[in-house]
This record gives sequence, structure tokens and C-alpha cells, in this order.
Amino acid sequence: MNRRLTRISKYLTFILRHQPESIGLQLDADRWARVDELVRSANASGKSLTEAQVRDVVAQNELQIFALSEDGSRIRAQ
Repeated sequence: MNRRLTRISKYLTFILRHQPESIGLQLDADRWARVDELVRSANASGKSLTEAQVRDVVAQNELQIFALSEDGSRIRAQ
């Protein structure tokens, strides 16, 4: 994973595991977040993030700490 994706991975870990409210993101009862809402909230908070980058992080993360729902619309940190 390149340096940019590593930074995004660390950011996603922080947001999804620890402080989703810091960017106004709501997780459901099973700790899933909608990918589009994650990207929108991150961008509104000053972080430049795209859905493609989120999907790249999930696909390239060797530790597999992120999971996408079957339809690809939601993400969570495991």
C-alpha cells in the first residue's frame, strides 16, 4: 500500500473505531457506516477522500481490518 493509502487507512481506523462523531458520522448498531456518508462527512470536515480511495484501502490492507458489506455500500472496522 502506498503512503497516501496508508494515511487514509489510519484515518479510517480512527474514525470507524474510535470517533465517528468527530466528523458527524453515525454508525449503526453493528458499527457499520455508509461509504457515501463516510466520504461526505470526511470531506465536509476538511479531509480529501473519495469512495475509490476507501475501496482501495479495503482491498489492499494486508491486515484486513476493514470490511465492506456484500453490496459494497457500507464499511466497518473489524
